[in-house]
Amino acid sequence: MYKFVKSSSGVLTIWDSDSDCAIQSESILLWRQFADQHGEQSTASICQIIEDNCSVLREKILQLIFDVGSSVRTNPKTRHNIRVGFDYFWMTQFHSRPYTQSAQLNNLAKLFALFDILQENKIKKLIVYSSDKSLSKVFANIAKVLQIEFRIVRTKNSYQNVSVAVRIKKFTPRPFLAIAALLMQFKTSIALKQKPTRVIKPNSISFFDYWYRFADSVNTDRKFASQYWSRLVEDLDQTEINWWHNLVDQNTLNELNTAKSLLTDFNHHPRHIHEIVDAQISFRVLLRSIIDHGRLYIKSVPGKKFASSFVDPNTGINFWPLFKNEWLNSYRGYEALVNCLRFNRLESLISTIPHQKLGVYLIENQPWEMAMIYLWRTFKHDKLIGVAHSTVRFWDLRLMSDMRQFDSNSVMPRPDCIAVNGNLAKSSLLKSGYPASEIIEVEALMYLHLSAKKAKQKSNSPKTILVATDYLDSATRAQLRLLEEVVALHPSKFQILLKPHWSQSLENFKFESEVVSGKKDLSHFFDQADVLYCSAITSAVIDGVCSGLPVIQCLDPMSFNLSPLRENAVVQTVRTSAELVKALDAIEKFATEVDPNELFNLDSNLPKWKSVLGT
Repeated sequence: MYKFVKSSSGVLTIWDSDSDCAIQSESILLWRQFADQHGEQSTASICQIIEDNCSVLREKILQLIFDVGSSVRTNPKTRHNIRVGFDYFWMTQFHSRPYTQSAQLNNLAKLFALFDILQENKIKKLIVYSSDKSLSKVFANIAKVLQIEFRIVRTKNSYQNVSVAVRIKKFTPRPFLAIAALLMQFKTSIALKQKPTRVIKPNSISFFDYWYRFADSVNTDRKFASQYWSRLVEDLDQTEINWWHNLVDQNTLNELNTAKSLLTDFNHHPRHIHEIVDAQISFRVLLRSIIDHGRLYIKSVPGKKFASSFVDPNTGINFWPLFKNEWLNSYRGYEALVNCLRFNRLESLISTIPHQKLGVYLIENQPWEMAMIYLWRTFKHDKLIGVAHSTVRFWDLRLMSDMRQFDSNSVMPRPDCIAVNGNLAKSSLLKSGYPASEIIEVEALMYLHLSAKKAKQKSNSPKTILVATDYLDSATRAQLRLLEEVVALHPSKFQILLKPHWSQSLENFKFESEVVSGKKDLSHFFDQADVLYCSAITSAVIDGVCSGLPVIQCLDPMSFNLSPLRENAVVQTVRTSAELVKALDAIEKFATEVDPNELFNLDSNLPKWKSVLGT
């Protein structure tokens, strides 16, 4: 993985903090920072080592997820079928593998890399500066496995902005959180409840998506239009369609009443029926959800019985301390109760609708998707297609699995096929090992606009930087920290056009900027900018390069490089403020316009979609 230039003492020091490292040691490994490439040779960054060894580490993570699942599902003490043939493991966050920090997958990759580094450098003593108690336990376990001396030094993070809600959730007993979830979900269902306006017809098509990303036209004409499905909605105008929407984060009474009113207007369409899945409520749904949660809670006691399942069979490392908190949340707390409700709501819905000839859903490996797939099969509806609606990125593990998961004996719920929107997604999925026989191509509904929109390159001075932040706080902090350092050095050289993610309210950034609406489409601002500066998580990089706008993406040391154009020469990637300055000085060289047709299927007549849907 990585060989230190000098490691004669056999001592490795890990600096697990986002503050500057002031310690002196022969070999230092930065855990939350990138190292200056022109700095001390004795200092390396585990974040960069992950990038350099990405394929090996991704494979190890997917292997561990499979091994944990196999262990949990085959051990009578941990196995729990919420229904016959459906193990609850499929609905845990660990199986869903989101790229949020709470999922700990980035730390998992770093720990796998560390294990190899310790052996390669013949380390005899490991010293760790960290404030993370769970992570420190895994460090200690690795040292024990390799029989090396271990010492931990507690540190304090420089960034401590934890919301009140997160703190309350952290210290509230999980049963109380489950009760809170039940009350909140009941309120949601009651607020959304409507009498069905029409009878669902047999042999129609069901779409499952989110109550989110509606087109701007919805606010004026009150007719359903979606960024997810774009032109396909119009093409299905004469087809019997059922739209099943899942709420995203709408929870206030005002938001729920607005959703209910909009839903009523959507249902004026003569052949399309719209329902919000979260509105499904009955005495049976509530009772079964409470019973399912109670059984789940009992099955999870004591929690330590899961620990052996998290021992990696290849290295002997016990990763249980890293995943314990989120695992028990999935079995006992708020998330557990919500999962039980989701399962029973979908069971109530899918068991009562007439036979459906086709199901189409947005595939993101969410817990509700696992339940939906199982129930779709159980109640003998026909073909089911998962739609990879955006890009398929190297480190987005939600669509990827260990190769053993595709054996004929595999019981993991998965659709009949995945619909991808072009060469970019298809190539990524195939390289990850997904069976080619289960991949079909359709048009890129979310990217049809790329064939029309082109940015006009500005040439005036100072340069205007369009800054697009991400919903992950760590990614936004890393991105803005580099920008603050650059603007401080060159205060008159740049103008900043800041577009925060719609879920963020940015404060206390240390530069002057014009803040624009986070809910407007990013491409709306391209003609005002000289360069797009974004995180390595967002897919906005696609819109930039296809419009001829130079793009700089900032890596976050706390998360993976999730850029859809990872390792593509048309995009500049920066880790430090020095690299950002260099990239900004070279933007004219990176204004190459990428043909979107090389990445996506963009035929606006949608022949592939029509073939798949039989319309």
